Amino acid sequence: MFLKNGITHLEHLNRYKEVANIFIKHGFGFLFDRVSLNNIFGFFKSRARNQDNDVFTRPQRFRMALEESGPTYIKIGQLLSTRPDLLGKSYIEELGKLQDQVPPISSTEVIRVLMHNGLDPERDFKHFYPVPIAAASIAQVHSACLHDGQKVVVKIQRPGIKKIIHTDLAILADLSRLLEKRTEWGRFYHISEIVEELGRAIKSELDFMNEGRNAEIFAENFRREGNVIIPRIYWDYSSENILVMEHVAGIKIIDFANLKKSNMNNKLIAERLLKALFLQIFIHGFFHADPHPGNIAISAEQKIIFYDFGQVGSIDHVLKEKCVDLIISMMRYDVSGVTDALLSIAIGSQGVNRADLIRDIARLEQKYYGLPMAQIKLGESLSELLEISTRYQVRIPPELSLLAKMLMTVESIIVQLDPTLSIVDIAEPYGRRLMMRRYSPRQLSKKSLDVALDYARLVQKMPHQTDNLMRLLNEGEFSVKMEHLNLKPIASRIEMLSNRLSVAIILAAIIIGSALAMDRSGTNLINRIPLVEIGFSIAVILGLSLTYSILKSGRY
Repeated sequence: MFLKNGITHLEHLNRYKEVANIFIKHGFGFLFDRVSLNNIFGFFKSRARNQDNDVFTRPQRFRMALEESGPTYIKIGQLLSTRPDLLGKSYIEELGKLQDQVPPISSTEVIRVLMHNGLDPERDFKHFYPVPIAAASIAQVHSACLHDGQKVVVKIQRPGIKKIIHTDLAILADLSRLLEKRTEWGRFYHISEIVEELGRAIKSELDFMNEGRNAEIFAENFRREGNVIIPRIYWDYSSENILVMEHVAGIKIIDFANLKKSNMNNKLIAERLLKALFLQIFIHGFFHADPHPGNIAISAEQKIIFYDFGQVGSIDHVLKEKCVDLIISMMRYDVSGVTDALLSIAIGSQGVNRADLIRDIARLEQKYYGLPMAQIKLGESLSELLEISTRYQVRIPPELSLLAKMLMTVESIIVQLDPTLSIVDIAEPYGRRLMMRRYSPRQLSKKSLDVALDYARLVQKMPHQTDNLMRLLNEGEFSVKMEHLNLKPIASRIEMLSNRLSVAIILAAIIIGSALAMDRSGTNLINRIPLVEIGFSIAVILGLSLTYSILKSGRY
């Protein structure tokens, strides 16, 4: 029965039921109906549905269900909050409120985890503080000091969290395949691919070595920028489950009371943050995907400190250029340019009504046209553009959604720091810098060389491919596949016209035959049958029927 319903992990049945019960309790039982799992979970429904009420909105209940379901679902919700191409604005805003706060693990358990990963608190640290300074569902953070006096923070993964997350991801993989198989929207959104993508992101965060490598990439990218600080990673102490990094003290970026007390310049801080942001987008192609206020601080020298590199976005050279074209076109209110850039970025855009898409994008641009630069929200407008693309079934790479979310998060911080600052004005020099680099003699010569190499490879392949084609022709194995689109109405119309033509020919034959019969004379049996009257009667009936059908169709 379970295999029939697509559930392949029988050992996870209790967890299936637990998660199902939570979502049904919060009013999402219809999801299980759609994938025909009611025969497995149905006995929960009558009891759980009675607990549901209309006090909370559906997005609120969705957030509550995710929080109650545990760390995997909280992390899934956080990742979904970066996907305006998948969820509406109300869901995105609600998922931004997800609470990832859990009781810390005991000091004894902390020591055990450290020892299991090759670290002895007494041997490897001058001081180690067993009480955490922060605790979340996947890891908790402790203060420590190395023997050379360097202050560090130690990020420790919660024991057993990998098994929980792998179990939940297996369950979600099963359900996503069912949704894709049995629902139209599941197939359209390629739900199984999305779950697989989210699973990869979560598993990547579970390996703290990845986070350490991301931090080092950021440090290298900003090596020549004096206004950004990235904490140093101590690799000798780090592993898949433990990350030890430099402790860089700073004031949280939205701790306005302490910023003011320390005589910080909010406008300068906002400008430096935006410049760091646009360097990541326009130049590096590697950006911090979770720059919420808890992950950004300000040093005593008013430099920007970035923390937590578990979630990052990466765009290759080609996608970066397309994204830049999109952003620059948006800043210039170039509707046609925005449309072209969006469709060039899209994973799939077949059958899109371009005229309607341009109309809706023009409406979006009109919303911001004429506003003061300081009031234009680049991230918000990009997020709305992704919502439009979803309506037109234009699939967008997840990197662009991450980019939109990152922009929106930083913009919300900038507005609080300096509401008069124009994000577009700060972005423009970086876009111009990229354009100059793109069309520099060096880049143009490089592109010309790339094109020449492509043609050279094509010429090399051509004799072999031509030989294969001639062989297929000689052997009679060459075939052409044709697919007709929307020909059914045309075929029906042709069939109807053919029927009318046939009736008209028969009608003409009867009339001519009846007319000839009128000239016949004689006294035999045939002549005594009223053939003329019968023929003309049939002709009148057929003629009236044909005339009626033509008038009724309105095509005459």
